Amino acid sequence: MTERKLSGRILFFSDIDETLVNTDKTLSEENRLAIHDFMERGNLFVISTGRALSGARNLLTELGLYGMENLWVSSSNGAIVYDTFHEEELLRHSVPLDLMAEAFDLARSFGIHIQTYTDTSVVSETDNDSLRRYLAIQNLPLELYPNIRDAKIAPPPKLLCLDFAHPENITRFRKFFEQKIGGRLDCFQSNPWLLEIVLPGVNKGSSLRFIAQKTGIPIGNTVSAGDAENDLPMILAAGIGCAMQNADESLKKQADYVTENDNNHGGIAEILHRFCL
Repeated sequence: MTERKLSGRILFFSDIDETLVNTDKTLSEENRLAIHDFMERGNLFVISTGRALSGARNLLTELGLYGMENLWVSSSNGAIVYDTFHEEELLRHSVPLDLMAEAFDLARSFGIHIQTYTDTSVVSETDNDSLRRYLAIQNLPLELYPNIRDAKIAPPPKLLCLDFAHPENITRFRKFFEQKIGGRLDCFQSNPWLLEIVLPGVNKGSSLRFIAQKTGIPIGNTVSAGDAENDLPMILAAGIGCAMQNADESLKKQADYVTENDNNHGGIAEILHRFCL
């Protein structure tokens, strides 16, 4: 367990769900005060999330964090990096449209829901209960097309399969998808009922390294915090990788530090005070 206190400018990467926010999606005052203190010292706080940029923007606006100086977003599991203060996109990795269509074909043949994104909307071929639940959580509009090839959209940052009622179907489809797509796309489960699909090599760790290089912050002065499988790349990439007390056991085993408090009890504030403040 590392105990070193960092000095100089620090880059902090934090997952949102089950990490930064409480289970009810609110931000504790303890975490809020620690984040403000951290950023006021000139440090950079990055929200690192699997959410699409529009969904992340909606939640951060509700939390009162969007548009603050020294607060960036790494969305779609590292496919997009966005400076919320200057409202400037700094990085975008997009899935080619032919690969997107092939992934939709595979999901359709398997009988699993799949969707993708524009900068403002969710795009899908089908409407169902899982999709409606997702839209309510993310507060995003929907564009429906009978066939994804008819959608006049730009190459998207990611695709997403979901099944809230039967997460075991997601696990089965993941194996099928990995066999069929042959390494041309990466996929991983951010939780049991969601399968994230991005370009190979795109993840939260690659995003952390990009931002560290762009800002000139040494990797040794980077800290990350998360709870799930899709957080592992940034846990391994950061100088200090932290797992929440409520994190998957596999993530805890590879983290440099495991919080004493979970996401509902100021776990992010604990990390900030231990290593950064």
